[in-house]
Amino acid sequence: MVASNRTPTSAKSPAKTPAVALKRQVTAISPTHKSLEDELIYLRSQNKLLKTALDSVKDTATEKLSKSYELVWYARNRTRYPSHEASKWLDHSKEHSHDIEDLHSGDADYFHGFNSGVLAASRMFKEHAEVSSVDSDEDVISSSHASATKHQQKVEKSKQSFPNVAADSFPTVRGESN
Repeated sequence: MVASNRTPTSAKSPAKTPAVALKRQVTAISPTHKSLEDELIYLRSQNKLLKTALDSVKDTATEKLSKSYELVWYARNRTRYPSHEASKWLDHSKEHSHDIEDLHSGDADYFHGFNSGVLAASRMFKEHAEVSSVDSDEDVISSSHASATKHQQKVEKSKQSFPNVAADSFPTVRGESN
């Protein structure tokens, strides 16, 4: 019987498995310099932190967008639509009272410009913060790449349309929160 020096084709060298190669790559760049399990825990906590921060940016941008839209619309349309329900609501809104006074002051142009700037910036940051998630049923890597590409295109489009200060439709009349 002749002994073969070759290893069986079904057995892989541990150094050549994808998991080992990945571990070497991760360990080389890992900020924690720990095991893959520890690295995964670290990355998940970082991901959670970033999602929370992004949600906070989106919520703040949405809030500022709503208020600045109403004020920009009012400054542009209060004389055109004085009896419209949105004009009347904004004139008597406790939430907007100080801002409406500013828009009737001698510095109205300054405040209108300020509100227009807040509107444009809020729109852009809200669009930047809207990141779609990847469905768990899909191929995670290709879906993540497609989502990232789509988001980057959306970011570039919002940068190109900046400053978007359009306030063409009537604001939604809301109940007072105060």
